[in-house]
Amino acid sequence: MTNTPQHMHDETRCPITGAIVITLAVAALLDMGTSTALSLTDHAPSLPVVMFRIADAYASPVALVTSFISGIFWLLKMQKAFKLFFDVTLALSMLALLDNLVGLIVCLFDKQDNPAYLLLSASFVYMENIAVFAAYYWKFDHPYQVRIAAGEKIHPGIVFPHNMSSFDSLVGWQPKFVDYLFLSFNTASTFGPTLPIPLRNPIQIGMMLQVTIAMAVLIMLAARAIGLIN
Repeated sequence: MTNTPQHMHDETRCPITGAIVITLAVAALLDMGTSTALSLTDHAPSLPVVMFRIADAYASPVALVTSFISGIFWLLKMQKAFKLFFDVTLALSMLALLDNLVGLIVCLFDKQDNPAYLLLSASFVYMENIAVFAAYYWKFDHPYQVRIAAGEKIHPGIVFPHNMSSFDSLVGWQPKFVDYLFLSFNTASTFGPTLPIPLRNPIQIGMMLQVTIAMAVLIMLAARAIGLIN
């Protein structure tokens, strides 16, 4: 196995990392927008809805703060501190996303004063789903891609078409931010893996979870549409 220089594993030296941190900050803002839209959906919510709103009122603002802190540590190239706060941000973003999804579904059983905000909330959750999982796929794949580009004989978390290409211009290729965003968007839109192939278990589990969230939002929208027709 090739001995890779330590700096090759340092996410704080990768430009893509800044875009990923910004993506999590956007996800937190979308989550806060979802909470606001849901509060406008029902002015007399049931107890379960209130509980989910309380949980979300803490998760997304804290995730936004930790994303900014992660960005500062990335700029300062403080690897250990960055990884700690990035992991906390990603965990809080996942928690907030799942909390909003459940809150969205529970809202269906409440009498809604303004159902249009329910559809707006679903749109926010869909976009948040894409943003959060773009960061998730980056975390569990990009370090392997960097090590492979440096010469290590290991397999990545995700095999992109570029990895299997014979073009000389793609030798040593590493995924960029758009590659992970594209993967996340397609997974949420087509309800399954697209051309990139998931190899490692965290990526496979992440895809299953993302598809479940996307399908739940779609089913909720369909249920709401049927309710409006009736």
